[in-house]
Amino acid sequence: MNDEQNPSAWAVSTPQRFTDIEFADDYTRQDLHEYVLYPQMCGNIILEGGFGSGKSTIAAIIAKERLGTTVSVYEINGDAWGDDTLIKLRGIFNLARVCHEIPIVIINEVDRLKDKQFKLRDFLDEHHQRLLVIMTTNHLANIDGSIVDRSDVYRVRGFEPQRAVRVAQRVLQRNGVAVADNDLLQLFERNLIGDETELSLRQIGRAMDKLVLQVGKRQPSRPEKPMLTVI
Repeated sequence: MNDEQNPSAWAVSTPQRFTDIEFADDYTRQDLHEYVLYPQMCGNIILEGGFGSGKSTIAAIIAKERLGTTVSVYEINGDAWGDDTLIKLRGIFNLARVCHEIPIVIINEVDRLKDKQFKLRDFLDEHHQRLLVIMTTNHLANIDGSIVDRSDVYRVRGFEPQRAVRVAQRVLQRNGVAVADNDLLQLFERNLIGDETELSLRQIGRAMDKLVLQVGKRQPSRPEKPMLTVI
């Protein structure tokens, strides 16, 4: 059976709307939700955080909820920035203005622009408050200070084990699997590496995929029997 026929537990829970996104703190959720609620908001924002924290997903869903699948959204990875990128960006900007839309530019791993960051800075100044630029990075210190100063920075945190339990339970319930909170908490605490205190969404997802597979094979065949609980 291929992956499309047997999606993982985490794939089933892939967010489709902003309200589906899991955040480690409510403040960041509220601040970023404003870009969905008020589609006229422009400016530059930087989503910074660890690997697998969901930054790219957040950026993509903000763009989707504001503009759908129109050509007014342009997404690029920092290391793919080429000599013709600025030409493409200006083309997207001009087309969006003709369509009376506020264009959105998503630059993932913006720190990988390296010495090309100054070209981005000039573009931001050229189109100040006329578009929304969403940048993501795992290394805020590698972004030139002049770009950081022109942007609102939002920390997309990882999940402490207690918060990870709440996220995991929602996924498990959708997959018909019952696991005690204390068992999940112990699992996540074991998954912390070194002196880390937070888990990424990818770490939580892998743990849930394993649980669903393990418990699913042990589920009783008769529907009238109680659901198996992992001890």
